Amino acid sequence: MVMWRAFIGAKKVLKEDAAKVKAIDCLDWCQVEINIFQFFKGYIEGRKYKNGWPEMLKLKDWPPSNLFEECLPRHGAEFMAMLPFSDYTHPKSGVLNLATRLPIALKPDLGPKTYIAYGTMEELGRGDSVTKLHCDISDAVNVLTHATEAKIPPWQHKIIDRLQKKYEAEDEIIEGTSSNDEHFEPSNVTEDVNQNDNKSEVVYGGAVWDIFRRQDVPKLIEYVLKHQKEFRHISNLPVKSVIHPIHDQTLYLDEKHKKKLKEEFGVEPWTFEQHLGEAVFIPAGCPHQVRNRQSCIKVALDFVSPENVQECIRLTEEFRLLPENHRSREDKLEVKKMALYAASDAISEAETLKSRIGSLNEKVKLRSSHSD
Repeated sequence: MVMWRAFIGAKKVLKEDAAKVKAIDCLDWCQVEINIFQFFKGYIEGRKYKNGWPEMLKLKDWPPSNLFEECLPRHGAEFMAMLPFSDYTHPKSGVLNLATRLPIALKPDLGPKTYIAYGTMEELGRGDSVTKLHCDISDAVNVLTHATEAKIPPWQHKIIDRLQKKYEAEDEIIEGTSSNDEHFEPSNVTEDVNQNDNKSEVVYGGAVWDIFRRQDVPKLIEYVLKHQKEFRHISNLPVKSVIHPIHDQTLYLDEKHKKKLKEEFGVEPWTFEQHLGEAVFIPAGCPHQVRNRQSCIKVALDFVSPENVQECIRLTEEFRLLPENHRSREDKLEVKKMALYAASDAISEAETLKSRIGSLNEKVKLRSSHSD
């Protein structure tokens, strides 16, 4: 509730029209305009469409990252203070974060950024609150700062079950799949079990992450291209064209697809749950996707580590091969400039250190000569 009140109060710093925000509807991936109070009411209590299907909304980068510290000064300071491996992740003082080496005028927007979205415990299979498959050009750390479950009442569960059967039948017609195909139930990962008086209570995380290895990217791309007609995106219609299966950010591999990917190509992601207060590190170039099991507020920050700078450069070149109007084509990171400035700083510091060592050696020689 502290985070909820903080975000509600953030609109005082923003313009008056901030009372209304633009959210993404996860069913058709179209923007909707909604009153910020109504959005957060749905965040706590849940929302539904007229037919009873859960309505999943998500805000991305709100408040705007350039106003994050102004809108949420206390929370911004607390977030910076709690950053794990701050030598790598801190955007201002991280000695191993190459992004800190750029002059202020050249620094890209690496966050912190907020991701606020609804969630459901079960995987719906349609309209889930997800971040679709993609990979970032830099390293990233993502912290779950708030999570709450908007419980679905039993009567709505019955509606969902009925609609799921209807949608599955429609998908079989569109995709030409057999009705004898195996029905996949959502799997539960990483369970923390607390036992009390012979009763066990399962504690679930706020979000489920799937992170793929870089070396599995070719097989992952091959699988997606093979099954692209089975995925849905804008207006909840099947994906008709794919420019790049990962960089398009239009596909999400549900439990059914993850199982088929393992069976057909021997590839599976690291799948785990993110609990409140936990930080997830995503190396540059690792495809990943996220599904919210609860309504979540996550805060993310990008950084560039020396270990992954070569991968960042490779991704920059790969993004430049995308069409002019592609969402991922623009080089916002300018990692080559970062590498040059970092190398220049390292040389300057090495020369300064060498000079100091030389001066110390001279003083030692002088003292030893005087003592003689």
